Amino acid sequence: MIKLSDKSRRVLRRIYQGLGAATVSLLFQACYGTPIDDSVTIHGKVSSKTDIPIQGIKVSVEHFSSELTNENGNFNIYVYGQTSYDLQFEDIDGPSNGSYKTLKKTINLSDADSPVNVQLDEADEE
Repeated sequence: MIKLSDKSRRVLRRIYQGLGAATVSLLFQACYGTPIDDSVTIHGKVSSKTDIPIQGIKVSVEHFSSELTNENGNFNIYVYGQTSYDLQFEDIDGPSNGSYKTLKKTINLSDADSPVNVQLDEADEE
């Protein structure tokens, strides 16, 4: 039997610890996929043509999710990375804070980091 010095044991222990961590990482990735995703946050503000923030506008991203604007007209939507996104801004709360026309807008992935600020036209009264 070979007797190892304390220094050699420490080196071997570090090697085994590194191999153990690498094995756990590979098993995690095999079971759950890559832990790093390519999600993007699309954010911005919805206001009227007179620059008043609009609350309650449904902002939706085609094939993903939607969110309502807050009292300051702001929204945040988390989506997976694509080359472009089709956004729709829709007034769904009725005339309680004014009535606005639906707007569709396409943005590119390179624009997703910048705020998407839109101004909605008022809907025609019937």
